[in-house]
Amino acid sequence: MSLSNCSMTRVKTGLRLFAAAALLVTSMLAVTGASTACSKGPKAFVALMDIAPEQSDCFAYWAIADLSEDEDLWEIYDRFKESSDAEQLRELVQALAIVKDSARVFSMDNATTSQAPVTAVRAKYNTSYVEDQLETQAYSRSEHRDVGIWIAGDGQPYRPIALLSGTILIGNATDLKACIDAAKNKAESFYDDPYIQVLAKRLPNGIVVEACKATASSGSTYTDLVAYGKSYKKLNGDMLKVTAVYVFGDAPAAGTALQPIKENLSVGFQDVKIDRDDNLVIATAKIPISSLAQTLEF
Repeated sequence: MSLSNCSMTRVKTGLRLFAAAALLVTSMLAVTGASTACSKGPKAFVALMDIAPEQSDCFAYWAIADLSEDEDLWEIYDRFKESSDAEQLRELVQALAIVKDSARVFSMDNATTSQAPVTAVRAKYNTSYVEDQLETQAYSRSEHRDVGIWIAGDGQPYRPIALLSGTILIGNATDLKACIDAAKNKAESFYDDPYIQVLAKRLPNGIVVEACKATASSGSTYTDLVAYGKSYKKLNGDMLKVTAVYVFGDAPAAGTALQPIKENLSVGFQDVKIDRDDNLVIATAKIPISSLAQTLEF
């Protein structure tokens, strides 16, 4: 082969390599762009975790609007609709259709004093209208960090109310002040706990999401369990998929608990699949909607 032919061959080869490289870079940029365009925002339940006080033990999130819009899920929605909190809301906002989602925040104090947990409700409501309703119904008003706390008059069965931007809080006045402190970054929130952050990162969005710290009062039988939770998502028909996440102090503790967790889940769930990821145990399973509804209380 002549020198000129060799040079021409090298030039062609170089051009092909350059074109291939350019195509690879273009493909990578396209994938990155698509990934960015399709990326999802923060998980819905995390916003309400940020309102819950740090000392909270358990958190239960309900995607109320999703439950209301899907006829298959009405049996779960009815648990909310028939609750005393929903009754109080109807007195103030008339229609529950404005409710987006809700969370109940539990602590040891609720158990020891028999007080109901704090309820946080995100809704599209008119603040002036709700305040007028509160005044009409003889609630008295005080303030904490420029947020109004309204207390029902004597003889009324309702709990105190606080109105944050886009969120209505229902609970005793002390707990409402703690939620306001967390919401205004004047105190740590439930989500500020690093183990709850690990848990929330691995729990998917769901129609019902539960997250708990493993305290002495939680009755956990797993050694070195730190936090745990479940997220329920509709599959098809009358079935839900549950994702359960358990955060342990270390990998050996997670490994030891793997089989007991599977056995316990198999009692109430179907098609249990379980695995360990370092100090986490992650399981998926199925449960009929009606079976879950019977265990829920709002």
